[in-house]
Amino acid sequence: MLVIALFIIVVISLLAATLSRILSSTADSVANEVYSAKAYYAAESGMEYGIYQVIRNNLTCVNFPSITTISDASDVKFNVSDEVGLENCSVAVTCQNIPVNNTSQFYLISTGTCDGGKIVAQHQIEAEVKL
Repeated sequence: MLVIALFIIVVISLLAATLSRILSSTADSVANEVYSAKAYYAAESGMEYGIYQVIRNNLTCVNFPSITTISDASDVKFNVSDEVGLENCSVAVTCQNIPVNNTSQFYLISTGTCDGGKIVAQHQIEAEVKL
């Protein structure tokens, strides 16, 4: 009877350990997805801001470095880390001028990064703007 009781205790312990590992893995997977989505939306916000700066203010890439890193605390125009849902996220936007005939064409790259401690997610979005 003692052997059967020990066997049942060992089996239940193994099941509990396996369940714990599965739950931990699932929580990590969900956290990865959340930070990945946050990084994507941070990059998307940065791209929209960069396109706005090029189209609305008719900037060239020479003027663009003033907003190259548009999420730093030093740049109060666009700081995503204070936005709800984008905490611990930053955005960097770079611009390259592409001469095409008599028009201005710009190649923008927006990189969104979200740092969640042990999880760091990064997304990059590219766009071309023709004026």
